[in-house]
Amino acid sequence: MVSSNARRGLSELLAELRLSGRTWCYGDFGGNAGCAVASGDAVFVHAVIHGTLRLACAGGAMAQLGPGDVALVLSGEAHALRTAPGAAAQPHDLLRRDSENDVPPTLSFGEPGRVGARVLSARLRATWPGDVARSSLPALLRGPCGLLQGEALAGAGMGAGSTALLTRIAEMLLVAALRADPACRRILSCEKRDPVEEAMQLIAASPAHPWTVESLARAVGMGRSNFAAHFSTGVGKAPMEVVAQARMEHAALLLRQGRMKIAEISELAGYGSEAAFSRRFSRHFGVTPSQMREDARAARAEAAAVPAFRAMLAGARGRAAPREPVAESVTAGEHLPPGHVFIAPGRRD
Repeated sequence: MVSSNARRGLSELLAELRLSGRTWCYGDFGGNAGCAVASGDAVFVHAVIHGTLRLACAGGAMAQLGPGDVALVLSGEAHALRTAPGAAAQPHDLLRRDSENDVPPTLSFGEPGRVGARVLSARLRATWPGDVARSSLPALLRGPCGLLQGEALAGAGMGAGSTALLTRIAEMLLVAALRADPACRRILSCEKRDPVEEAMQLIAASPAHPWTVESLARAVGMGRSNFAAHFSTGVGKAPMEVVAQARMEHAALLLRQGRMKIAEISELAGYGSEAAFSRRFSRHFGVTPSQMREDARAARAEAAAVPAFRAMLAGARGRAAPREPVAESVTAGEHLPPGHVFIAPGRRD
């Protein structure tokens, strides 16, 4: 945690943060493939160039990564990258130890042939500010969105001297990620901490993490009993009730987006069994995961159909109906010239 020196600002602390090393490499994934990274006294960086990958840490933190996304494993714990759930993860030998590369080499995982996903990865040494314990920071941190385009990162990895440039970029991304994360800002700054609020933010940031009352209390620097009492008083619910609710809300969001299988969502929500997840979800929301996904899909289809119908209706209104030719007639109130006879149309009997 931080010291009591209130004069140390956030910029001063972040300015002391350093990443060093030149252990960079590309990873090409073909088909259902994966790689397993062993734990180490390092910060691991993974930047997806194209395709999608799921990162899962040994401690339970997970992230779904797409093109341009960057993940930083601050804890240095063992983790794996996979193109699909259950894909075999080959050992990533290059990230086991430090190496001094000038240009990142390329390693292949899975089936040879067309590359479905490509990632730029690093193993870097970190020098943390003296007031900060790495264990107090999140195990997994995502790089801030929009700070760096994926094409720019891929371009930086080409040519002589590229690993030195990539390490500087990674340091910038880490500083930006720490600064953008509210929980990290409080840990690094000297603001008065609210441990209950900090625990709430930890749960919201990583609902799939295997939280326990003990691990939450430890993360915010409190004893188990004291933390549980403060949390229940401040929130009105027990810590594990809030964890379960956060997992369900996270799962519902993913289901409404409709881009992932229920088995994948159950894993991201922190459930090892799809059946257990479905039972808990149905009790919480009153509908099954499949039904919520179908309802969201139907709502999206209906919302998309309304503008199309309005456009069609507006087009129909804009086209004037053709006017029928009106024959000139003589009404009963008009006078006929002499010698003319007026015959009104009628029914033939």
